[in-house]
Amino acid sequence: MTDHCFHLRNGRQLGYAECGDPNGTVLFYHHGWPSSRLQGELMDRLGCRYGLRIVAPDRPGIGLSDFQPDRRLRDWPETLTELAEQVGAGRFHLLGWSGGGPYVLAACAALPERVLSATVVCSAPPLAELGDTRLFWIYRLLIRLRRRLPLLLGPVLALGAGLAEWVEPNRPPLSWLLRLLREADRRVLADPEVFRIVRAAMLESLKRGAVAVTTDAEAYLQPWGFDPASIDLPVHFWHGKADRNIEWTYSEELAQRLPRAHTHWLDDEGHYSLPIVHNEAILRRVLGLD
Repeated sequence: MTDHCFHLRNGRQLGYAECGDPNGTVLFYHHGWPSSRLQGELMDRLGCRYGLRIVAPDRPGIGLSDFQPDRRLRDWPETLTELAEQVGAGRFHLLGWSGGGPYVLAACAALPERVLSATVVCSAPPLAELGDTRLFWIYRLLIRLRRRLPLLLGPVLALGAGLAEWVEPNRPPLSWLLRLLREADRRVLADPEVFRIVRAAMLESLKRGAVAVTTDAEAYLQPWGFDPASIDLPVHFWHGKADRNIEWTYSEELAQRLPRAHTHWLDDEGHYSLPIVHNEAILRRVLGLD
């Protein structure tokens, strides 16, 4: 992957990484939470195979991108428009994993004429409407800390980063945490290359401090600022029914609001296994090959 930076019209720096086919059609890869542009490396090999130029931005405050206080999900399409101008993309594909899903939908609502395809995988839901009871208990704990003991949230995230950086996945205490995931997810994360990318992307998200990461999470807790039902584009929803991080029924409810949603529910796949094991199937759908 190669890193790039440029300045938005508001003066702030936006960072992004590129991989895949440098001469291919642009696919904007929207990373999860807590994560960063480095997660886009998971798409490198298939981007080369299918002629896709993978452009993975850091959201404001993450990695190479400057912090933007009080930002909201509805701010993203303007940023994406400037990024598209920077990389010379008139039209483009959109793909978002987990926390990246709402950003894809925001772009679809605001920029329908520029979207070649839209895909959300194991997407974060509109929590302000649907609540957090179907999230993994660790996510719910972080939300409670943010509301009741916000000063503790930074140290907790820093502790998690320390565990990920210095402890190997097959040794306690990280191995204990991985046991909380379903078998499909544990199997995928046992792959050293996959774990390297996921870990590096998470650590990069904390590069500018825990405040940036918690601000990044605010978009999921606030009203989205647009009605998903207004998206009159084909949007592909993928979710594993064995996803313990974000229950698949969130995506089911969200997809039911979109008039042209296409749904792909996989019985035995989890939050990590689905986008990694089935990434080729996902890209073939993006390109209309299946």
